[in-house]
Amino acid sequence: MQKEEVLEQFRAFHRAAGPIRQEMVRAGVRQRFPAGATLFHGGEVVEQFALVGAGRIRVYKAGGTGREITLYHVAPGEVCLLTVASILGRRSYPATAVVEEAVEAVVFPGDLLHHWVAVSPAIREFVFGLFTSRLAHVMALLEEIVFRRVDERLAEFLVTRFRERGGSPPMLRITHEEIAAELGTAREVVSRLLKELERRGAVRLSRGRIALGDPATLNE
Repeated sequence: MQKEEVLEQFRAFHRAAGPIRQEMVRAGVRQRFPAGATLFHGGEVVEQFALVGAGRIRVYKAGGTGREITLYHVAPGEVCLLTVASILGRRSYPATAVVEEAVEAVVFPGDLLHHWVAVSPAIREFVFGLFTSRLAHVMALLEEIVFRRVDERLAEFLVTRFRERGGSPPMLRITHEEIAAELGTAREVVSRLLKELERRGAVRLSRGRIALGDPATLNE
């Protein structure tokens, strides 16, 4: 994926003034990050930011017990909110960002973000919109964790992932520990609930894989 192909995915690039667009093309560096790579650890100083053109990044917090909770994912056409917040606020990165699916991105020095936010209405609108959407997402996540049962959230998670994956029948390559991290619960809880779903015929379990069984039962 070429640099311009990545930038074309961002409305802010199209709406920015000509000199800003030219500077983005000139200053950006196309980079590829393999699956499994850690982009930021908690407490690190952030000196650059990336516009993602392909792939998927998971941003999560880990507790002292080792349990994790996914805050959000960064998909094509997006940028990591906490990266932007760390640069603009001149603070260390407060979470961990790891590549789930190989990422192709255009990377810029952090100082440019300060400049662009100051001089470009299009970039400011993009940044404020990013804060608004991510804050709404995190608030919804908090509400789910506090007020909804884990079995309901697990079923919804599986339905969404099966729909995204497709296939006949849909198959997910995912571990119980990874699901627990997405839902902010313990692996043992996920394993117990998946076993119950398997007993009811909603899913079929194998090592590192979950296949859809009866969709109606999963949606109950």
